[in-house]
Amino acid sequence: MEILAIIPARKNSKGISLKNIQKLNGIPLLEYTIKAAKNSKKISRIILSTDTEEFANIGKKLKIEVPFIRPKKLATDTASSLDVINHVLKFLKKNENYQPDIVLILQVTSPLRTSSTIDKSINLLQKTNATSVLGVSEIKQNPSLAFTLQNNNFLKPFNKNFKSFKQRQKLPKFYYPTGSIYTFWRKTLEASGNFYGSKIKSLIIPNEESIDVDDIFDLFICENILKNWKNYKKTFLKRSVKF
Repeated sequence: MEILAIIPARKNSKGISLKNIQKLNGIPLLEYTIKAAKNSKKISRIILSTDTEEFANIGKKLKIEVPFIRPKKLATDTASSLDVINHVLKFLKKNENYQPDIVLILQVTSPLRTSSTIDKSINLLQKTNATSVLGVSEIKQNPSLAFTLQNNNFLKPFNKNFKSFKQRQKLPKFYYPTGSIYTFWRKTLEASGNFYGSKIKSLIIPNEESIDVDDIFDLFICENILKNWKNYKKTFLKRSVKF
């Protein structure tokens, strides 16, 4: 079975200049995702889709495939991830007659995602009747208790059945895509025109892997997790609390 991982990494980004190669513990952000993909036991091929030679050189140095420089029209703020992935798949089919069975999208902005989690997503897709597997985390601030701000600056409950003191434990749980993993059958994309299809399996991403880097605060959090989380967790589990 052919399993293709695509790593999209364009040069321009909002929030942080050259975000995809910002240093995290002295290592470019891009390198974390490449290494996680390379350490996967399931992935057959890894392709970096980028619009700049600088990023391409990082990929080549780490011995992954960079078969093209992405066209400028696919490196704008308006270009969708769907456009980028379709470009890769069409390129491979046209130039190599290569069509993977499973496709993964691994975004650079999820540097803490592990190879183990990557392989879990693939196993989940293979062993179920899912059309796709989506990496998600539970939303801690439940949308059922959220407000919207009206033009007159008064708050309005988002949920029409809002009860201010409703027990949190009784509220429905909500999940959001972390952006770390999208795993799907190629046939899902062809049949539905999207990555998801009709049967989306959830893969709950651990909190320490779920950071999506959007600004410098996210980088700060990631760096502290890398430096301190394992030791802190180990020490915490040994604590004894006395009353």
